[in-house]
Amino acid sequence: MAEASIIEQRIAVEQPGKLQSPDGVLDCEIVTLSRRGAQVRLSEPLAAEPRELFLSISGFGQLACRVMSRDGDTAELRFLGDPETQDAVFQEILAHVGDEEGRRRYLRRSVLWPGTLKWGKGQMDCTILNMSLGGAKVALSQERACSGGVTLYGDRFEGLPATVVWQRGRVVGLQFKQAPGEVARVLGNVLPAIRVSA
Repeated sequence: MAEASIIEQRIAVEQPGKLQSPDGVLDCEIVTLSRRGAQVRLSEPLAAEPRELFLSISGFGQLACRVMSRDGDTAELRFLGDPETQDAVFQEILAHVGDEEGRRRYLRRSVLWPGTLKWGKGQMDCTILNMSLGGAKVALSQERACSGGVTLYGDRFEGLPATVVWQRGRVVGLQFKQAPGEVARVLGNVLPAIRVSA
């Protein structure tokens, strides 16, 4: 069985922010954001290593965080809170400042899993490149025109009916036909970071 590889979704932001500590407020540039934290470029060095900071994002609010590492004028911040809260907050941030990829309706997780795409009387092996509650991106084992209704099978989950929404060479974008809650049930614990939100 192939190993799953979940890669943290990180988006480039490059917008001004503020770091608030007990010692005062420091201007910064938010370089990237992820579910777990942010990378910021500081306008000046932090006076001391504060235990807790608040990162202010324009149009969003403040997030409690701590400094994980510093390299010159760049600091890696880790958001505080449980994973479910971090996921929910990240989705809200994406709605305010995310790029086109980040503004997708459902969070995608990168994977490299063997799969099979079936349609009518045909089928083809594929590699599942990423998945979300709304769809998947797969690479076909050989280039072939693909359209309409298909079913995606993996060695980690039962079949998911889908519609081909785009194709670029061997790479195909699928939109699942089932509701997100049903997709979450089918995936079970395969991708625990992808959950249907309440």
